[in-house]
Amino acid sequence: MEESELVTRYPFVAASRAYLKDSKVSDAEFEDAAGRVLATVNNSPARRESKPAEAVKNYAVERLVLYSLDDAFAARRYAANKATGYARLLAGEEEATIVRVCREFFPSLRPAYSVSVIDFVKNARGLAEAQVEGGRVALNKEGLVGVFREALAKKVSSFTADRKTLPKNAVAAAEGIKPRVAETVKPPSFFKGSVYSLPCVQKVRKGVMEGKRYYGAMALAIALCRDGVTKERAIDELADYARRCSAGTGEFTEKESRNAVEWVYKHSTIGFACQAMRDQGLATEEECAGCARRRGRK
Repeated sequence: MEESELVTRYPFVAASRAYLKDSKVSDAEFEDAAGRVLATVNNSPARRESKPAEAVKNYAVERLVLYSLDDAFAARRYAANKATGYARLLAGEEEATIVRVCREFFPSLRPAYSVSVIDFVKNARGLAEAQVEGGRVALNKEGLVGVFREALAKKVSSFTADRKTLPKNAVAAAEGIKPRVAETVKPPSFFKGSVYSLPCVQKVRKGVMEGKRYYGAMALAIALCRDGVTKERAIDELADYARRCSAGTGEFTEKESRNAVEWVYKHSTIGFACQAMRDQGLATEEECAGCARRRGRK
């Protein structure tokens, strides 16, 4: 496959940088991109561009609008749907193209569809169930496309730059679709009286200072687990918590928040301990004194 065709079909590959011109993006282009972001969040069929420069620009502008939404649930939904679409497209390609695209995420990929353990754990989950030998993970074509989908979704949804650097017209375009995105992607709703709705838990959810972030993540994960929230939704919720915590002086990563969820959901019988909340400085005796949960136990 010619490079120009590859870039047109897969505008996230490294070769796409040569087609990303330093040109201004108009308000109308940002608004069009916002419409495409909304369509992707709603899992509507994606429009395929016919020229590499157009494909690369549209991909980049969409991501700017996506990050301007500042909505982890929307970002994950967009990324998952986008990655699934590209994975379906890639599955129908010739082997040379599949290998070429997947090497963008798995540099250690060999023609027999095996990747290093390091590459695998950086981009995908499920190492415990994978076929591992000699420091490499053996995959078939379907498995390779599957881990490619995971890796691409992770890349698309991640944003590490300062949000203050986002273009104002990208932010404005994102504001225009926020109400409709909110209707499509609603964060978990928790019934009155649930553990997650407790005032101390909601306070932690807003983010805590360094030294308490791990305990805060564990408390949130336990509350979600006790309320019967799925692990996938809990991971999304804890990703938001990690982002709020990282707004301070030190970083608390999404990986750390995910680890808390994974551990708690593997030990799902663990209970929510009010005393532990107080011991870790996540709740005060005064807050607990007025808590309906404590009153209900008297």
